[in-house]
Amino acid sequence: MADEKVLLNTDQGSLQGIKTTSVYHGVPMFSFLGIPYAKPNIGKNKFQISEAADSWTGPRDATKFKSSCVFYCMIKNEIVGDEDCLYLNVYTPDPSTDAKKAVIVFIHGGGYDTGSADDQFYGADFFIEKDIVVVTLEYRLGAVGFINVGSDDGVANAGLKDQVLALKWIQNNIINFGGCPDRVTILGHNAGASSVQYHMLSPMSQGLFKSAIIQSGSFACPWAISLTPKDDALMLATKLGITVKNTEDVMNKLKDISTKDIVKATMELMPTKNIFAGEMNIFAPSVEINSGQNVFLSNNPWEIFKYGDVADVPVIIGVTAQEAGIFTDVSLPIIQQLKSNYSIFIPKIINITDSKKINDISDSIEKLYFNSRPVNQDTKNEITNLLSDVIFNHGTLLTARMLSSRITSPVYEYLFNYNTTFGFIKNIFKSTSSVHGDELSYQFYSNIFNNKPVSGSPVAKKTDEILELWANFAKEGDPSAKMDIVKLKWEPLGNDENYLDIGENLSMEKSIFKERMKFWAGLYKNLLGDYSKLFE
Repeated sequence: MADEKVLLNTDQGSLQGIKTTSVYHGVPMFSFLGIPYAKPNIGKNKFQISEAADSWTGPRDATKFKSSCVFYCMIKNEIVGDEDCLYLNVYTPDPSTDAKKAVIVFIHGGGYDTGSADDQFYGADFFIEKDIVVVTLEYRLGAVGFINVGSDDGVANAGLKDQVLALKWIQNNIINFGGCPDRVTILGHNAGASSVQYHMLSPMSQGLFKSAIIQSGSFACPWAISLTPKDDALMLATKLGITVKNTEDVMNKLKDISTKDIVKATMELMPTKNIFAGEMNIFAPSVEINSGQNVFLSNNPWEIFKYGDVADVPVIIGVTAQEAGIFTDVSLPIIQQLKSNYSIFIPKIINITDSKKINDISDSIEKLYFNSRPVNQDTKNEITNLLSDVIFNHGTLLTARMLSSRITSPVYEYLFNYNTTFGFIKNIFKSTSSVHGDELSYQFYSNIFNNKPVSGSPVAKKTDEILELWANFAKEGDPSAKMDIVKLKWEPLGNDENYLDIGENLSMEKSIFKERMKFWAGLYKNLLGDYSKLFE
């Protein structure tokens, strides 16, 4: 059947979208692509805080994706994207204004320096089939999205402020697409997951969502916060040949340099970071000068998380069983050269300088993860566990426990432990375990990998289970609200440390990676404060 053009009216103007059929169960899907939510920030304005997009006259073509923001694409081995990139995509099963359906807003991952929102990876077909409106969005990445020289002009965390503007657009416009502004769930993976947590902490985002899904990421992951944003900005300037006089001068000169050149220079700075301590990027969210306006993050997120205002909304949060399996093979020979000096894995934020303490931690890492066994092919699982805990698990799981004790709304924890060849990220890295991003293949359709489940297969069963749980949560704030396919009630985390193990079968278990997380809670005792008692 030929695709059908569809006209829809919004407060900004009319949109010409497209009606197609979803790939899995074949239900009607209305797509409106490349909708501007912000004025273009291009050229000298590339770093500026976004402003709401202007209206337009006449029907606007919304049948094609707009460009992503600028980033280095590993798959293509080239820098892709455009400075004019602040667009979003809306998919709906029913565009009538009285439909008032639940909405999932997906914030893509990529470590704050890569990624895009189109259907190469994040097609909305599966959630459309669960009668949910889906929004995906682009936000600025790398230095353009996250440079912070400590000035009081509000130019910091621009990428997160882009997301806020998109969420405000959704509040004002989603009813025109059949969605309900009071039923918005923000779902993020990797940097998108830590973004979701940041939105829970920022007064700028309050009231813009009613529930949150946090998949494999947290503000507490080492790559999710820059501790030295000014130093990193000056390092970039020096790399680009800018003579540094003062920070204002740096920003003025960076405005004249193309974003692609900035991305190239940023890539060349990566060897200055310790990836084994989770430093996966140069630029990330950071604490801002409190200038009284446009402030997204005014204090250390740990302090806000412990003592400040946190959005009290239902949360799903979790990780995969072997997150860092995508990095194990490339890391093995390097770790072998460490000769049991595991201090390289200690995140910078812990701020330990005493050499004896550092050596003691190194010895503890060796004992906990390797039990004095040599690092080789036989201990690949142990290497994966260590890398997973450093890069993804400790941040996500420590903050899950903190959230559960901090807010009154339920927190639902999961471990994705289902291993097939179905995952599209694992196929990029040729991984063989339940790795980072595996669960996405059961939530989003990729037109590159064509991950359409075969009807009646185990993968189809797992896809249906996950979609029912996530859709229930988006609609009702409770993943077990309607148990048509899944007959097991997903209990909240609570004091019993309940979590849903998403393996070949679903089961309720207790205490994900208990001893490993107890070790990390000990390392983070000063940052956790009174919350460290949760892990004793």
